Amino acid sequence: MEARPHFNFRDVLRAPAAALSAKQILVMSLALLFALVVYDLFTYAALYAAGEPMSQAFDAYGLAPFNNLLLDTLPVQVVYWAGVGLAVLVVMLGFFAVSALNIEAVRGNRFMSPGQAIRFALKRLPQIFLSELSIVLFVVLIVLVFAALGLVSRIPFIGEWLYVLLFAIPNFIIALFAIFIIFVLALTVLLLPAVAAAERRGETFTAILETFSTIILQPFRWFGYTVYSLVAAKVCGFIYAYFAYRAVQFLIWSASLGGGERLERLAQSGLAHLPARSDLVRETFSLFPGVPFGVDLHPLIGYPTDSVLSNLMAFMLFLVFLSILGYSLAIVAAGQARGYVALRYIKDNYSIAAEESLFFKDEPVNEPVDGEKIGTSLPDKPEES
Repeated sequence: MEARPHFNFRDVLRAPAAALSAKQILVMSLALLFALVVYDLFTYAALYAAGEPMSQAFDAYGLAPFNNLLLDTLPVQVVYWAGVGLAVLVVMLGFFAVSALNIEAVRGNRFMSPGQAIRFALKRLPQIFLSELSIVLFVVLIVLVFAALGLVSRIPFIGEWLYVLLFAIPNFIIALFAIFIIFVLALTVLLLPAVAAAERRGETFTAILETFSTIILQPFRWFGYTVYSLVAAKVCGFIYAYFAYRAVQFLIWSASLGGGERLERLAQSGLAHLPARSDLVRETFSLFPGVPFGVDLHPLIGYPTDSVLSNLMAFMLFLVFLSILGYSLAIVAAGQARGYVALRYIKDNYSIAAEESLFFKDEPVNEPVDGEKIGTSLPDKPEES
């Protein structure tokens, strides 16, 4: 059982250690894999609709078609951005699953399995989707109201007068509120999964309300927790990437002692199938952007072949790289979950740690004394930090 939460920044400091578990890395890596599959399907569908030959498109863009996409027409762009939105939703499900593992650990259940976390995330998919959709539709409604105002302004003489007279009050205030909603919408990708994972009933309105109240009432603490988790994710992700690189290097070297240089060439040809020269890979294997300290994969890249073994080796190396990204994003999700537990206590004096687990009930060895229920008393509120 975990130690009692401090309900301050010290809980968020544990995020890198908490995320360094096989089940959290596994569920986040699977989410990234399925997000990439969704993104690739919609992106290549958009390229096909744009008239691009699939063989040439795959040779040009590969497994990660992120740059230099030729998407000119509106229907093609709609297909592409629909894929981007669904891929982000899948990543949010991964954040939710990792957050659920951390929330359950805070509640005293450290035995939640990856399968339980994934099923829980799929069960709460409507909650996350409807929460995001509700915020988007609210912004769309404001856009439609302003568009209607633009139509009214076409009325001769009186239309422009109405537009000018209403410009500062209330239109400017409504526009300012809309910008804030859009800003929070971008932040919900990180925070909403943690809020939904801690919410026991799966209510959409409650998830939206708690997300907005956390950002509005505790903006500086939440921002500090988030910045720390992002920096920790980059630093610890780089450390994990370095050890993963050395582990693969050691595996290939030791196996080559018995199998010969063909195993080394097989690994090099497998790496040649992957976008090892891309910006994403370069930044993953460097400490910070612009800092010349990291791992250079270029000397290890060989020549690609069409053999099944070479492509299978490429997939295995891709899974290793995926686990690096999975660990980095698991740190972010763990930081959001543990930070939300602290912020919920600070702003509402409510202890999520005192709640019963949704998946495990601990049977006490001794009977409760004087009718007191074990494990539900709230701790004294600590000093805010």
